[in-house]
Amino acid sequence: MSASLKRLTQQEREAIRQELDGHMEDHMEALRELGYDEQEAEARTLAAMGDPAEVGRELNRQYTGWGWVLLSRAAVLLTVVLCVQALLGLGILDNFYDSVRARILPEDLMMDNDFSPQVVTHPDIRVTAGSDVLRIYRVSVGTFGKNIYAAEVAMVAYDRIPGGVVSDRLTADAEFVDQWGWTINSMSGRGNGSFGADYSLQYLPIQEGDTYITLRYDRLGEDVAVKIPLPEGSVS
Repeated sequence: MSASLKRLTQQEREAIRQELDGHMEDHMEALRELGYDEQEAEARTLAAMGDPAEVGRELNRQYTGWGWVLLSRAAVLLTVVLCVQALLGLGILDNFYDSVRARILPEDLMMDNDFSPQVVTHPDIRVTAGSDVLRIYRVSVGTFGKNIYAAEVAMVAYDRIPGGVVSDRLTADAEFVDQWGWTINSMSGRGNGSFGADYSLQYLPIQEGDTYITLRYDRLGEDVAVKIPLPEGSVS
């Protein structure tokens, strides 16, 4: 019978077969309840179904040509397109892309025009804060403005679940401390990002001979201190 269903996919043939098997089993069960034994119930059920080849031909006529098949495929495609458009409208796919990019190849934010780098390094320092991750991916040292020694720190925050919404306060609440424990106030900075990845770029005055600065934040009960090495031989 299934051989007669020439315009259907294997999956559609299987669905029809399972539907017919279900009807046959229900019919046999009703006959068994009336007192027929298993063999007689099966024989009567098959007889009631009629000639398998004729049943197959009748089913095939129900699928009225390729037009019906193409229409069903178009309906599936339309459903997929609408789902994708809905995801794009909500920004979910964009958030997912931004979040994944922050993990692998974060956006290279442009340096401030007043900053002249001498050495640029690309560390991969990652720390967690609740469900978020803060990643420091670029550290530079040079001069800012009128020969002020400065360090540039580029960082990005993202949710630990790809596509999750990241807190926009993680980078904003972070503070920097010098080697003697004094808070460093940023001279300049910029930010960029989305719900999937929040970027921040900070320029911090340092002293000649400094080898590191420390990033600290206190969020959700977590008091974290992360040492950020400065490029060696960068300040002269």
